[in-house]
Amino acid sequence: MRSLIPAAIAATALVGALALWSGAPPAPAAPDPCTDRVFLEGDGSFSWGSVTRWRKGYLTAFHVIAEGTVSSGPPLVSIGSLEATDFAFLTGSDPKADPASVPFPAGPVTLEGFPARATARERVNGEVYAPDTVAPGLWIILDHPEPLVGGFSGGCVRDGQGRVVAVIMGASTMHLDGQPRHFARVIPIRSALSEIQGEPPIAPASLFGKPLPPASRWPDTRADP
Repeated sequence: MRSLIPAAIAATALVGALALWSGAPPAPAAPDPCTDRVFLEGDGSFSWGSVTRWRKGYLTAFHVIAEGTVSSGPPLVSIGSLEATDFAFLTGSDPKADPASVPFPAGPVTLEGFPARATARERVNGEVYAPDTVAPGLWIILDHPEPLVGGFSGGCVRDGQGRVVAVIMGASTMHLDGQPRHFARVIPIRSALSEIQGEPPIAPASLFGKPLPPASRWPDTRADP
């Protein structure tokens, strides 16, 4: 009697090959978080904000860390601030790093932060839109039906390759083609490094003819007393 075992093995191999051939490719793993949440205590006030993980330390918007002392979250202090630019290098970061070592934001990006009073990170996709009239700000047009809310300040911006390239400073909305579109104003890390190392920010020579959103703003992120 002829053995059926080789035939069974062949059939099993064929089924496995067909399953591999017809199956959808696995979804890429989500990137590790690049933002943490902080709760700050000032002179009789409390507020929320985000801080960006960068290399061995953190970055944020100056107005976040200026709200007070971190009472919840990573124990951070400013080690180098650009008040007019609204950028702060925090504990563990390296303000002396080579600016050229950080890519300039371009094309599709992902923003990450903690909306005020939220305990979960939120990610929003967008695309670099145009430089702001006030250097070194950069506008990101968001692929999102709602505007960013307070608490996103200080959150991170990743480029298409997952690299942290900018920090979120503010948000704005304007109409394009008759529809409201939402924007985020960010500061490229490369520009902040150049500035803190002595190179003043340079306003762009051309805005590519694009209309720009009104000045950025945030809702109040202070906690109730």
